[in-house]
Amino acid sequence: MKIFDLHAHLARNPITKEYEFDELINDMYINGIEKRVVSTLQGKSVKSQNDTIIEFVRKYPDKLIGCGVINPKEDDALEEVKRIASFKEIKIIEFNSLEHGYRPEKMQYILDPIFDYCTKNLLLIKVFTGHGFWTMPDQWAFYARRYQELTFIILHMGGSDFSYGTLELCKEIPNIVLEMSYETEMQPLKKALKEVDPEKLFYGSNYYHNFTDLSIMKFRAIDIEEAKKELLFYKNTKKLLKLE
Repeated sequence: MKIFDLHAHLARNPITKEYEFDELINDMYINGIEKRVVSTLQGKSVKSQNDTIIEFVRKYPDKLIGCGVINPKEDDALEEVKRIASFKEIKIIEFNSLEHGYRPEKMQYILDPIFDYCTKNLLLIKVFTGHGFWTMPDQWAFYARRYQELTFIILHMGGSDFSYGTLELCKEIPNIVLEMSYETEMQPLKKALKEVDPEKLFYGSNYYHNFTDLSIMKFRAIDIEEAKKELLFYKNTKKLLKLE
């Protein structure tokens, strides 16, 4: 079965400052990942990180899809969105309020213009959730309700802190979908597969923070009908990203 990975990160050696390009590609080969969405949160600046991803995707255009990271606290956040959106390699804009230290509901002054731009330019939104009061899915649901033409990908299914509530948000708000990496508890996973529209569930590895083989293995422990499994592992991502 094909596997399209909606969420992975490019690692960077903290001593040498070199990105681990080969390791990411080798991980794809080892685990049978056909396509992978990749971003990085490591580097000397947000701009340099995004440029690294653009160049990486250019080297492997058949395997990688670029995801640009934006820190809305930076003065040029909107300009950086516009800049990276001009590159065909970037399909998704990612926000990580834990990494960059902000509460999403307090950033409306800049997130509104960013989401206006993303709506007009058909960009997808990916948001980190799951570790404390700066990363609550409800904080992003506030924007999802207001920007109904934008697709908001809730990473890690809300995480261990908010998984059950995130399932309800996904059922309630049409433009919220769930990426399911990092969530390892069987009960919320089974509940999601039983109650949430199967076209709103997406496989992600969260490589390099998590082992890709384990991110696949957890679904083998659950009885999933083949049609749902195909949607989860590749068909939903193929449709979302308009891949051939």
